[in-house]
This record gives sequence, C-alpha cells and structure tokens, in this order.
Amino acid sequence: MPKIVKIKLLVGGEEFLPNSGYSVTVEQSIGGHSSFRIAFPANATEGYGGALMDNALAFVGKKITIGVNDNQMEFKGVVTSVDLQKGIDAAGTIVLSGNGPAALLANSVQCLSYEEGTPLSQVATDTVNGHSTEHVKLSIGKGTEVSLPYTVQYNESDLSFLQRLCSRYGVWIYHNGTDFCVGKTGDKEVQGIYGQDVIGFNLSTGLREQSFGMKAQDWVNDTALESDSSAFSPTSSHPYQDRIKGESENVFAKKSSYDWTLGQHEYSAQGGVDTAAKVNVLGRAASMILASGTSELVNLRIGDTLSLQGLNFSDQTKQDPYGSYDITRIVHRFDHSGHYRNEFEGVPQGTEHLPHSNSFVTPRSGAQRGWVLDNADPNGLGRIKVQFPWQKPMGTSTPWIKMATPYSGSGKGFYFIPEKDEEVLVGFEGDNPEKPFVLSAGFNSSANSGFADADNNIKAIKTRSGHIIELNDTDGGESITITDYQKNIVEIDTANNNIRFHANNNITINANEHMILKSKSLDIQVAEDMNISVGGNKSESVANNSRVTTAKDYILKAVNIIETASESINSEAEEIKRQAEKDINIHSTNGSVTKKAGKKINNNSGEVGNLF
Repeated sequence: MPKIVKIKLLVGGEEFLPNSGYSVTVEQSIGGHSSFRIAFPANATEGYGGALMDNALAFVGKKITIGVNDNQMEFKGVVTSVDLQKGIDAAGTIVLSGNGPAALLANSVQCLSYEEGTPLSQVATDTVNGHSTEHVKLSIGKGTEVSLPYTVQYNESDLSFLQRLCSRYGVWIYHNGTDFCVGKTGDKEVQGIYGQDVIGFNLSTGLREQSFGMKAQDWVNDTALESDSSAFSPTSSHPYQDRIKGESENVFAKKSSYDWTLGQHEYSAQGGVDTAAKVNVLGRAASMILASGTSELVNLRIGDTLSLQGLNFSDQTKQDPYGSYDITRIVHRFDHSGHYRNEFEGVPQGTEHLPHSNSFVTPRSGAQRGWVLDNADPNGLGRIKVQFPWQKPMGTSTPWIKMATPYSGSGKGFYFIPEKDEEVLVGFEGDNPEKPFVLSAGFNSSANSGFADADNNIKAIKTRSGHIIELNDTDGGESITITDYQKNIVEIDTANNNIRFHANNNITINANEHMILKSKSLDIQVAEDMNISVGGNKSESVANNSRVTTAKDYILKAVNIIETASESINSEAEEIKRQAEKDINIHSTNGSVTKKAGKKINNNSGEVGNLF
C-alpha cells in the first residue's frame, strides 16, 4: 500500500489547489537541474465556464513551494510554463511546470574572466551574485577550495559555466530542493530497509578504463609533466569496488596515453596534470557501481546518503547490508490523496568525483582582438598582458601570455614587444580562451602606421620614440633607410647605387684588427680640424701624383726625415731656412753642387771656413 503523506503547495505565497485533485512530479539530478510538474483539472482555476486558461496564466513567474510531511521533502522553484491539454468534450487539464534556480542561471549569458589563484568557491559566489535572492540560495560545499588557473566564462550561461568547472574538477553541483549547492554539502544519512520503505532496488556494475597516463608540457618553465592513473584509488568502501576495478584493469590492459597540454596551465604546474588524472580515473571508477530503486523515504534528498539494509527472507529477525549510496538523482511523485513514492539513483558512499567528471571540457572561442595592458614581463620572457573589450568593465585581463615570433632561443631571437594600449590579435590554443597567445598587432583609425601608399611601396619598422627602418620599393627610387628620432641617417640608395651616412654629431668606427676602405675615388672633406693618430707605422703608396695643400703652415716633425726622389726634388718658397744643431752635409755623388743668388751668397762659420 502506498505511503500516505501530508502535502502543502504554495504559489506566489498563497495556498494552491486546496480543494482540487492534482498530481505532482519533482525531479532533481546532479548537474544542477531540477524541475517540477503539477497537473490538475482546468476547472480548478478556470471554473466550469472557462474555455482556456486565463486564470492559470497568472501563475507564470511566481515562486512555488512544495512541501511534504512538514517539509521533510521541500522544493522551491519558479513557474516557467502553463500548458492547457484538452480532449474532445472535456474541460481539459492544466499543467504548471517550472524549475529550480538552475533555470535562472541557464538564462544569464556572460563574458568574464578570473585571475590565477581564484578559488572555485569565489567563482561560484560571483556567478550567482546578481540573480534573485528569492529564487537562488547558494550553498558552498566540499571540493570548492581548489585554486583555479586563469579561468574564462565566454558567451556561456552561468549554469553551463559552473557545470563545466564542476565537471572539470569533479565537484558536486545540484539543487537539493532549497539550496543550489556547489560542492557536496552536509553529511545527512537516511536509513532504508529493502522490503519495507525501499520497495525496489537495483545494483548494476560495469567495467571502465582505469589504466592511463597523462602528459603535458609547461612551456614557460620548459618542463615536461606526467601523471599516472595508478597513483589514485577510489575512497569508497563498497565491497564490490576493488573487484570491479581489478577486472577493469585486466580487461582493458593496454594503457592509454593522453596529451593534456591544451588543458595544462603554467600556474597549475604538476598539480594541474595530477588533478586531471585523478578526476578522470576516479570519475570512471564512480560509474562502475550504480544503485537505483524505488522508495517511500520522504526525507531522502539528492546529495544525501542512503544507508540500505535488506530483510533476510529466510530469517525475518535478520537484515543484510546492501551498502550505502550517495544520491545523485531522485524523482518524487505524489498526488492530492497523499500517495507518495520516489525513484532514486546513487553511487557508492564516499565517491569523491562523480561519473560526470571530465577534466577535458573547455570553453570555446575563435581569435579575438584586445589591447596591451602591460608589457613589462617580470621574468623577461617577452610576454604581455592583454585586455579584451569584454574584460574592460571588470578591469580584468589575461595573465602574462606569449607572443608568436618567427625566431627565438636562448640568447637569440626576434624580439618585438608591442606598446601599452596598442591593438593586438590574440589566438587560443585548441580554441580555448583560457589558453591565449598573441598572434600579431594591428592598426586602426586611431592608430595608423603613417606609411601607407597606394602602390604598397613602403615596408617599415618604426618604434615608439621614432626610430625607423624603411624599405622603399618605388620603381626608380628604391632604397633602404635607417633613421633615428634625432634624424641620424644610414641610407642605401639602391636606385643610384649609393650609401650615405649622416650624423648630427659624431661617427665612430672601431675595428680590433684591419679596416679596409676600397673605392675608385675617395674624397674626404673636413670643415674644421682633422687629426690622425697611428700607434705603429704609417705607409702611404700613391700610384701617380700626391699633393698636399694647406692655407697656412705645414709642419713635418720626426726623429729622422728621409726624402728620396728617383729624379728631382724641388723646394720653392719665398724664404727657405735650414738649421741643424750639428752638421749639414750637401753631397753630390756624380754631379755638381751649384749655388746661385740674385744678390749675395754669405758663408759664415764660427771657426774656419773651407771652400775645398
């Protein structure tokens, strides 16, 4: 005989259907979803003269409270739909249906991000904030203390976002009738006896893959990461657990190897790949043993533990242990006459990560544009922080992310870092917006290059201060020019085969060994002074004539001066003086010595003068 219960229905705070027949179904499952359905004769709200459901429409959007046996079972939700079902010559049936708080979360799509180190509990709290506190009451439970890497909600509903995070980290998420729970809350244990208040019971087992390894790469610290599923074992004490797990390992003997690089974040380090392996292997282990059944336990809720005994049909004084199970799904059914039953599903008590756990789930996005928020990488790795337009209202940004570059390596590479506030194009590894990297920069109407020309002749690099490298492909005007912001210039005039150096002040050329200047002609023009200093010897070789012209004095100074001419030496001046502290010798080997003066020839000697 079905269990008889006391029922109370409130819609919009007022008692609902106190004098009418009805049937109620309330369904709750892991993942946050919960719903209800109340079916009743249309004339209960419309009267016998009503054709449609004019009065019942007033219930849409109203809060509903369903209580059984003084709220041993309690459900709070919102009416989201009213349906009229009519047959031939009948008043018809009206069905009120709706959901728990998940419906509100499912209809709020956001674009947000959370910085590295934000705990899951804080993310859940922030996600629920802004929703009606009348309909959404958050309860934080076990497993939410995990510190997240850079985490993104992109064009994703609040519900999908929380479901994904809970799936990735193997965390419980559900509506227990009154609270929206992120993390398993409470330790309520309900006693049940098969054959009395538990009417039907099913226990199913199945083999699941248990042997695998996960590998990842920490690309910032250049470290290979590995984790093995064998390091993690289920915490459930169910007597069948070890047997099914052992057979799974025997049957699925070939060890799988998963690449976790697209899910690995540098912030998480080894802990990231360990968590991924643990969540996946224990989630699969959780689905090896599943319990289900039918009961009259009004106070049994999703998230509670059902401790089940069974009557020993050969000895009524004894009870057999059937195990303890954490409830993951429950459907309550009752009607106006008080007849009540529920259907339940569960996993072995103590299951840490549920069957829905999947560390590979990620958000999705194509490439996006943003602005450089910071470019002073504290580790000197050439990374930048980027802020997307959807992050600007919250003042958030990416973590330090890498630049795509054509060449890099230890002590070498192509090092170009964009400036703050400039536009960049950001791609995502595996289309995962939690794994950004900078593809390139871009111009816009507020920041154009200044080099554009209709024929696309100019290719250029210009820095923040104004340093320029310009390559000009103009037909007949080809050139390469390097110019700093002070207008010091190095120009290769390709069109005219010329190279020009221009310095506002000095040009210094240093060579530790040889320096060779080679040209057809060499013209050196010095506006003021010219100094040549040679540390060793100096040699000059001139194939034809050599001429030195000075406007004033010409001074030649050395320890010894030797002048040699294969033919003649001519010295012409207005006055010529030769003076020596000791001897002056004039000697002609094969010819004569001739002295000639327009006036006198004076020979003076301090001692004796010899003429031959």
